[in-house]
Amino acid sequence: MNTFSNNTKVTLLTAFLSSLVYGSTIPYLIIYLAKHVPTQLAGVIVMSNVGVSFVAGLIGGYLADHWQRKHILLVCQLCYAGGYFLMAAQLGGFFQSLSWLVVGYFIVGISFNLYYPAFGAIILDSSTHKNRKRVYQYEYWLFNLAMALGASIGGFAFRHYLLPLFILSGVVLLGVTLVIQLKLTYENAVNRRQKQALFGQIFANYAIVFKDKRWVVFMIGVALYQMVEYTLTTYTGVRLSQQFTPVTLFNQLLDGVRLLSVLQVINTVMVVGLTFYLSHLTKRLNERLVICGGLLLYVVGYGIMASNTTMSWLIILMVCVTVGELVATPLLNARQVDLIPQHKQASYLSFAGLGTQLSQLLAGFALTLGGFMSAGLISGYIIILGLVGISLVLFSLYRPPISDH
Repeated sequence: MNTFSNNTKVTLLTAFLSSLVYGSTIPYLIIYLAKHVPTQLAGVIVMSNVGVSFVAGLIGGYLADHWQRKHILLVCQLCYAGGYFLMAAQLGGFFQSLSWLVVGYFIVGISFNLYYPAFGAIILDSSTHKNRKRVYQYEYWLFNLAMALGASIGGFAFRHYLLPLFILSGVVLLGVTLVIQLKLTYENAVNRRQKQALFGQIFANYAIVFKDKRWVVFMIGVALYQMVEYTLTTYTGVRLSQQFTPVTLFNQLLDGVRLLSVLQVINTVMVVGLTFYLSHLTKRLNERLVICGGLLLYVVGYGIMASNTTMSWLIILMVCVTVGELVATPLLNARQVDLIPQHKQASYLSFAGLGTQLSQLLAGFALTLGGFMSAGLISGYIIILGLVGISLVLFSLYRPPISDH
């Protein structure tokens, strides 16, 4: 990391802390909601949040191309922290209605998706062509480390320390805001804003992105295959919390929530320990075969996990999906950047963020479907969508471009 600019280091650090907060709270918040409302309603809440976040992502991409990105980060991080303090107030009994918890959950989703395009554009701007692949490897590595540590913290705190966890999360996010203000020395050129309604400008902004059919096909494919991982913290997580028979391991009671935490920790430990090794191991192999093989392991493994409650099998499957993820994801991240025109960085990255929203929407829909369908059928739903996603990704990367930028 010695070759990284100061702005790159600050952005990676703040992204790590924000992801740590998210990973330690939101997956368990969904389980908490599923305990207090019907599972189908919990799924609807998750999908509604994704829908609102989708719109926020559209606006965020436009703002990041037309406003100072540092200012966007500061305002959105403050709102992000405010969402956690609101949820903490409800958990602490200050508000009796569960609706306030849902409102806080929505604020968190909106804030994150408003600032994510600006964050992505700063990372892209602050890196060079020479170190960009390394920067994205570290971003991927730190994100997974944050999610695994978050899973460990959330799994431990879920039953007895949920209120302190949400208060501490808000405090950490305020600290992140302070670091951005004091340490990030970044200014970006902004595109001239036209004299028309905001949503008209946003539509015109994304019309250019939608004309790039190769990019659109690629991002739809990514959204479909990434959906399988999000089902771990929606459908699979809720199912384990309700159906897994607790066992004693090393004199500790391991229930479904803690098993979910263990699985995420396994994923993170492997990511932390093997990311660079596997990248080195596969760099001489055919890129297309590595991506295809890795994504197949990833999709099929997560699909089978959705209908399995045997701890040993779940651990084996998690090892398999993580290996698939590690060999395929860094290559896809590097190829993604190559498809982005420089003058529309934030809009393209925002569209990539919208793919994440589609992934979460489909994963939330799996949770709703789980109230009406068997686990085996949900596994089929996950695997089929994932395979379609792999096909679209490979088509967009390795066929002649459908249109030029």
